Amino acid sequence: MPLLKDDMPLMKEPHPSPQAPLPWVLPSLFAAFNVVLLVIFSGLFFAFPCRWLAQNGQWAFPIIAGLLFILTFFSLISLNFSDPGILHQGSNEQGPLMVHVVWVNHRAFRLQWCQKCCFHRPPRTYHCPWCNICVEDFDHHCKWVNNCIGHRNFRFFMLLVLSLCLYSGAMLVTCLIFLVRTTHLSFSMDKAIAYPLGCGDPRPNSEGGEELSTEGRGHGGGRVNGEQG
Repeated sequence: MPLLKDDMPLMKEPHPSPQAPLPWVLPSLFAAFNVVLLVIFSGLFFAFPCRWLAQNGQWAFPIIAGLLFILTFFSLISLNFSDPGILHQGSNEQGPLMVHVVWVNHRAFRLQWCQKCCFHRPPRTYHCPWCNICVEDFDHHCKWVNNCIGHRNFRFFMLLVLSLCLYSGAMLVTCLIFLVRTTHLSFSMDKAIAYPLGCGDPRPNSEGGEELSTEGRGHGGGRVNGEQG
């Protein structure tokens, strides 16, 4: 006896699995790696070129570089753990069918509905796909610190950019001055550390050494001739 269509068992259609959120472990490790890299390079910088300059009475460069490092490290840590202006999720009572209009500078703006946060977003507020949050005055998501840049931490971001540029310039100038002051010295660990940072030439000045030795032989010969005379 053939089965009727209505008598056939109903099969449930497979539903697509929900998309997993973006992993947060790798971005967090990358941000922590940047902090560790800053500390390691700064430690080598202060332990070798700055130490030599300080031992020879030139304290201005290590002091200025040290102050800029403290400012850079403070702004970097503050930006890592700062609140960019997170707007908390709304309630289920609200819906996308409701219309919200706000007036800004005598202009009307219709608030956009965020499906993930379930509320109407204010103007200049966007949903960050990396952090899965809505940020007020959203500028961008900075992967170097694994945090969004928004209304509440934009000043920390500008402070980090400014202090990092000044600190990099101070490191470059200090390493170049160190390499210039030590051209007459033989190759050492201090030059090996300062060369990648200052992009200088860590090799000893062989021509200067030959000239010095030639002059020394000349003076020595003059003294011998004088004694003989």
